[in-house]
Amino acid sequence: MLILIKILVVVYFLAINVYSFLLLKSQKKNEDDGNCSKIRDGHLFVTAILGGALGIYVAMFVLRFRTKSLFLMVFMPVIIVINLFFMIVGFINDFWVLNGIFFRTTTGFLSFIDL
Repeated sequence: MLILIKILVVVYFLAINVYSFLLLKSQKKNEDDGNCSKIRDGHLFVTAILGGALGIYVAMFVLRFRTKSLFLMVFMPVIIVINLFFMIVGFINDFWVLNGIFFRTTTGFLSFIDL
């Protein structure tokens, strides 16, 4: 079960980064075409928080797009560090599945122990 969780986390991390790369690529294409439908920075920020910051940061330099945006140039590396921190801590702690963080009480609710 633990191996499956680790594989799913890696697949999710790769998928969200590919999605964020394609999101920035479509934003560049829309701007080059003069299309009014613009992908807002809020969508990029939410995608970065969900794990796609590395994909956005790589896309900025590969596509040479939005590199002058102070918002993206400052916050994306910070969010990358936060994403990697949570991923590393999750892998070290086996995603809290086997450590006994959750247990079933007599009332049937989940409670935290051994943090």
